[in-house]
Amino acid sequence: MVCTQRLWHGGEEQGALLARGLRQCGHQPAILARADGQFARRMADEGFQVVRFRGNGRNPAAFFQIRAALRRLRPDVVHYNDPHAITAAGLAGVGLGIAARVAARHLCFPIRWAIRYRAFCDRVVCVSHAAAQACRDSGIPPRMIRVVHGGIDPAAWQHGDRARGRGALGVSDEALVLLTVAQLVSCKGHRYLLEAMKSVVQRRPETRLALAGDGPLRPLLCAQARELGIDTHVQFLGHRADVPDLLAAADLFVLPSLSEALPVTLMEAMLSGCPVVATTAGGIGDLVGDPTDAGKPLAWTVPPADPHLLAAAILDALDNERLRAARVARARQRILEHFTASRMVHETLGVYREAMGLA
Repeated sequence: MVCTQRLWHGGEEQGALLARGLRQCGHQPAILARADGQFARRMADEGFQVVRFRGNGRNPAAFFQIRAALRRLRPDVVHYNDPHAITAAGLAGVGLGIAARVAARHLCFPIRWAIRYRAFCDRVVCVSHAAAQACRDSGIPPRMIRVVHGGIDPAAWQHGDRARGRGALGVSDEALVLLTVAQLVSCKGHRYLLEAMKSVVQRRPETRLALAGDGPLRPLLCAQARELGIDTHVQFLGHRADVPDLLAAADLFVLPSLSEALPVTLMEAMLSGCPVVATTAGGIGDLVGDPTDAGKPLAWTVPPADPHLLAAAILDALDNERLRAARVARARQRILEHFTASRMVHETLGVYREAMGLA
């Protein structure tokens, strides 16, 4: 498994879950990762064999480090966990007779250099149908594309403590807490959630919004909250290690994204039993189902970038305890049936075998 990322985000979490699952199945995953990255450090701490290379892999020193490691390890499969890994390990692996080269696609943005996928990959594993469509639209042949939904470890997300979470937020028992867990970047749509909050607070002044996560837009979003007059109702929490407790403390999880491949935080909220309001962006539909299906919805869904509909959905969810309970039960069951890490590992192994001609 090759990772060129310095920080730890959703793609790295999925890569770690896959590596752990492969090891539990009796395989021997080895990690090739940038020396100054969190992936190398954390996977080494878990006892994986880790080979480190310089920078993001696109330099002569890293090329020779990666090629030497591949020549020594002689892997059956090279799994590129991010786009830069395709260039780094794809070039380094030329002529080494690797049976299967598989790229993970955790994003649904258009691909700028699809030629590297065609040149260095046998299969592209997409975490959602939206990610797969982006690959097709970018020129990757459909015969190479497989959808394997991301997953989570159920054991980690069903034991949050509501009292502890509310204490950490400093809110009263009477407060209604909305929680969003996402990086503060434009594609997550926080600006529309803040606009919606103005209407929500006018109707339900006891509502508080907790934004877990950090990013470059924090100063702009803080300023927006002040301009809207809701800054006393909004908490910017930064990066948090107590998300299970925050989910238990929340009355509603809100994801206002403009673009998503398959949001892990939404899976976590659904499994934890927190009611959900989300947009229909990207792969969110894979998780919560078709919004036109009025049979048994799992969440309140609205189009992206519409603060008025978002506010209406939030208020409707807050006003309907019975609906919240029914949707929470269905949402948790959907995660347990279709979005676990063990299922993701099993299906990814199937793609490996297919790429090796063993299926």
